[in-house]
Amino acid sequence: MAHYDNEGFKPLAQTSATGKVKWFNATKGYGFITLNDGGDAFCHASALQAVGHSEVPQGATIICDLADSQRGLQVVAVHSVDLSTAEASSPRGPRRDFGGDRFGGGRGYRDSGPTGPMVEGKIKFFNDQKGFGFVMPDSGASDIYLHASALRRSGVQAVEPDQRIRYSTRQGNKGVEVDRVEII
Repeated sequence: MAHYDNEGFKPLAQTSATGKVKWFNATKGYGFITLNDGGDAFCHASALQAVGHSEVPQGATIICDLADSQRGLQVVAVHSVDLSTAEASSPRGPRRDFGGDRFGGGRGYRDSGPTGPMVEGKIKFFNDQKGFGFVMPDSGASDIYLHASALRRSGVQAVEPDQRIRYSTRQGNKGVEVDRVEII
């Protein structure tokens, strides 16, 4: 059984919880597990590495212990990983039609993975001319890329530095990025 650093967490919220990998990015070192009860839990790579896995495919079944954190449930111990339930990865051919406007929106919108849970943070900066900026998560984690297309998808016209937001993330082509935004 692998134990993730449990400092700063409350006592276990669930023991031997079962769920399937929603998505996991080994490069970024984390992902999310969709629990059988329908909720999601954050999963750090170190929890998986302690049981011999550096990455896990979407759909793999995880049995784990969970604790509440500031951002929701988090995997703190992994008991087992069942790869037999993983979804087969589909080979992708070359892209021929990117479509969209100069900010990557429009008909060429590409869904690059499921959306994570809504969390809070604030705008670090956003450059309207270039169509991107960064969000500073309240958790203190690394800044997250914010593209103009995420604002449009969310119906948000503009954002300002230090503005409080609630947002969800997804796996983009170059790493984790903001998917949806709500102004707080």
